[in-house]
Amino acid sequence: MGEILNYATADELRTFERGIAAQWEAGELPFLLHLSGGNEEWLTSFFDKINEGDWIFSTHRNHFHALLAGVKPERLEGLIRSGDSMFVYDRSRNFFTSAILSGTACIAVGVAYGLKAKGSNNQVWCFNGDGGEENGHFAEAVTMAEGHDLPITFIIEDNCRSVNSSIRERVPSEFRLSWPKRVIRYHYKPVYPHAGNGTSKRIVFK
Repeated sequence: MGEILNYATADELRTFERGIAAQWEAGELPFLLHLSGGNEEWLTSFFDKINEGDWIFSTHRNHFHALLAGVKPERLEGLIRSGDSMFVYDRSRNFFTSAILSGTACIAVGVAYGLKAKGSNNQVWCFNGDGGEENGHFAEAVTMAEGHDLPITFIIEDNCRSVNSSIRERVPSEFRLSWPKRVIRYHYKPVYPHAGNGTSKRIVFK
């Protein structure tokens, strides 16, 4: 087991995102961005399983993932302030994102394939939203990972935000796919609206 990769506490995540939300409310961020919030405790606990040198692929809502992966808060804030909230990456931390639904799934599988071929002990962790799992390339990525027993785990962060409806409303239970154990799903109630717009008087941290 290597050194644990977890560079932030739940309170530090909340404090950082409060600051970004305040800048949005002040009109200092005239960009589309997706604020994180509501899943701090789950994520900080989960990142205790991730080790230095592992690869992390995130989504358009990536602020918490980036901080936990070791992206410096000042660098992340700089990227957000330059309009790159949904395009954060840090090669030195093996951290990458995509604003496309499940846009990193197949890339993450390719990295996992390469790690296995090299005999590496590192793992790949690929985060997706609940809407992203309904994309065909997500299913293809999971199928290849399972078939080749690749060192990758997929995490579905279900905040019932895909087209403003839950998966229970979108897909009847009898038609939902059953994922293997390498796919982890967790539910959480988000703090913020879907994107940055409309956060005023709706920001509640407990």
